[in-house]
Amino acid sequence: MDPIQEAIEEIESRDPGDDFSYQAIAKKFGIDRRTLARRHQGLSTTRNAAHLVLHPEHEAELVQYIRTLNERSLPPSRAMIQQFAGQLAGKPVSRSWVTRFLNRHPKNLISRYTKGMTKERTKADSGAKYNLYFKLLLDKMKEYDIQPLHIFNMDEKGFQLGRLGGSKRIFDKSLWEKKEVRQALEDGSSEWITVMACICSDGKPLSPTLIFQGANGSVQSSWVEAIQAGEHSVFVTSSPSGWSNNDIGLAWLKGVFERETRRYASTGYRLLLLDGHGSHVTMDFIEYCHDNKILLFVFPPHATHTLQPLDVVMFKPLATAYSNELSGYLQDSQGLLPLTKGDFFPLFWSSWNSVFKAPLIKRSFEATGIYPPNPDAILKKFAKEASDSDSSHSKSTPPR
Repeated sequence: MDPIQEAIEEIESRDPGDDFSYQAIAKKFGIDRRTLARRHQGLSTTRNAAHLVLHPEHEAELVQYIRTLNERSLPPSRAMIQQFAGQLAGKPVSRSWVTRFLNRHPKNLISRYTKGMTKERTKADSGAKYNLYFKLLLDKMKEYDIQPLHIFNMDEKGFQLGRLGGSKRIFDKSLWEKKEVRQALEDGSSEWITVMACICSDGKPLSPTLIFQGANGSVQSSWVEAIQAGEHSVFVTSSPSGWSNNDIGLAWLKGVFERETRRYASTGYRLLLLDGHGSHVTMDFIEYCHDNKILLFVFPPHATHTLQPLDVVMFKPLATAYSNELSGYLQDSQGLLPLTKGDFFPLFWSSWNSVFKAPLIKRSFEATGIYPPNPDAILKKFAKEASDSDSSHSKSTPPR
């Protein structure tokens, strides 16, 4: 790697706000201090535009797109800008490129960081953070007159084909003490299959999408033999990792979400709540939503375990139901039959139908304060933590 680029990478690896010296870094890598400063600050340009990651016109387009997202109340994160730039360049770009890009456009762009907090401060500040989240969410719902049948939450859940989740079992005491039997029979297949799920606050689920591990988009007939047209409403695709990617995310938006919810578009905007996963925040994904009356609302980072209906209420019982179905299958076969991808759907479909029912789906939106709108469903937890913390502190502080 170019020594100047190595030096820039070291600078970028530091925490935001950490002091550093161009002189010290330049000396360490044996390079000129002024050249390093210019390159890091984005002031040095190559003589040949072909060597640029993005052509200047593309950079100008990206600056304008960031402004457009801000006007829609969707200011992008650095990771999102990295993703956008990679799409324009046709190849991945580094995190340090994002920093240099921001430094090249100080009149148009500004970046603000939050500093790391202790566990106690995180708890204390979470209430304020979530209060802001609910204010933005409820203001948006009021502005666009969002109705219950227009509120959706989408997320992904991964399954390991032959692995059971943790559960309490009854063991023979002597065998347990001899460590001869300490776990239930498993098939052992760790191949990933991802389920893309979406639910509506009126209690209806959209058709699930299954992503098998395989060549992009190719699906073998043996994987889907159990799926019967007219009986099962499910979409199937594949990716090398078994996880979602940009293409699958956009295909889901157009082929599943738009197809199954477009009837609502004539009566108002649809609100789609999701996390900040890379496949959800591509330029194509965002623009399609904007063009089709779909309001995107991204949950705050590291908060889906508290704020997202699917995470808070739905996915745990789904995982438990799948483990129970898998356990029954393994008991029936006595572990003699290897588990294949074709076995997944019957086990999953039974689990899905037992969990994704209207009462539980409605409860998931209620538990997260989204619908009926009730921020106190979440904020009261932090008020109690703050009260307990204050009480504990007063008891531990001796009188003066």
